[in-house]
Amino acid sequence: METRAHSDQEKRIRRPDKLQSGRGMTSFRRRAGRGGGICFSKWLRGAAIAIFFAQTITRAQTFPDVRCHVENYVAQAQTEWQVPPPSHPLQVVVLRDPAGEQEARFDLTHGASLISLRYHGKELFFGHGAGANVSMFVIRHGTESELKGLSPYWSSFHPDQGDSSMGVPATVAGVACHGQSTMRAFAMMVDGAVDSSFQRQPLIGVWKGRISRNFPPGYSTPYTIETDASWVRNPGGSPQYYVKLDQLVVNIRTASSGPMQWFLMGSAPWSFDHDISDPSSCTEKTPCSSESTSVIATGRYKDSAHTQGVAMVVPTRAWATRKVYLTPGVNAYGGVSVVRNRPFGAVLVHPLHGISGFHFTWYLCAGSWDAARSFAHEQAR
Repeated sequence: METRAHSDQEKRIRRPDKLQSGRGMTSFRRRAGRGGGICFSKWLRGAAIAIFFAQTITRAQTFPDVRCHVENYVAQAQTEWQVPPPSHPLQVVVLRDPAGEQEARFDLTHGASLISLRYHGKELFFGHGAGANVSMFVIRHGTESELKGLSPYWSSFHPDQGDSSMGVPATVAGVACHGQSTMRAFAMMVDGAVDSSFQRQPLIGVWKGRISRNFPPGYSTPYTIETDASWVRNPGGSPQYYVKLDQLVVNIRTASSGPMQWFLMGSAPWSFDHDISDPSSCTEKTPCSSESTSVIATGRYKDSAHTQGVAMVVPTRAWATRKVYLTPGVNAYGGVSVVRNRPFGAVLVHPLHGISGFHFTWYLCAGSWDAARSFAHEQAR
């Protein structure tokens, strides 16, 4: 009896501990006895259904693959008026046309500009700087004595895609590809004139997370550029495709640019010393308009027959400009370029209003001039 009484007392002493450890479940069971069991059953059923649908959606959803094919690209150093480009390899996005005839390389260090275009393995661009890119100029007619006798472009506001501003390149913020057929990239344009126009609210350039410490420092601009590169079929047949550049430049500030000159530039090898344009009458002294000339084309070729080289084709309707012309040698600052290349391009005047963007399209055409010109005429229709 004594043993049993001691055992009952021990149970009475231990029971509160058991209740303490299971107080939550005991309380729940009491509620369940008052109808909570039905609620708990519904909760379990709802949770199971939610988990089922979540797993089903996860299995069914396909995440887009926007990875790009990239490689290291060695660009030889250039001697320029600012600073030489980095000696280390650049990372480039490589696109290949569906016919396997051409490779286009876009420089992720300098605004995703087209640095290289190869046709059957032969380079058609200069290959050591921007081969095709967008530059803009807003002329400031400075009265400083130091500017006397110099080109007005020396004191201009100069947003640029493929250039650098005292070592600060046009930073690429994002890129996406669809295999090796298309690329889309976003970049901030730099002021290639290093704030020679004395902007009211200049932006000091930032590169690799650090403010430019050069003197003078490099400068950025409030302009972003989106480049959507793809291939378009050539009705002429050879090559089967041309490079298509859809681009959008956005002014993120409220102030309008005023009259702005847009240079769509190309840079061919030094050996491409034969130039040709259509129409040849659209020159700087006798410019054309979008109304009279809906498409313009110009090119650089290695041979006098214009069969080995590259051309650019620019539809002009979207520009709605009264001033468009072609130039066989784009060198806005005047003088002779120290870089061994053959610049060429189209110049169009178009303002960029505040908090707005401007979208345009142009083409880079490898191969013969006859095929490129026929393609240009197709774009005019």
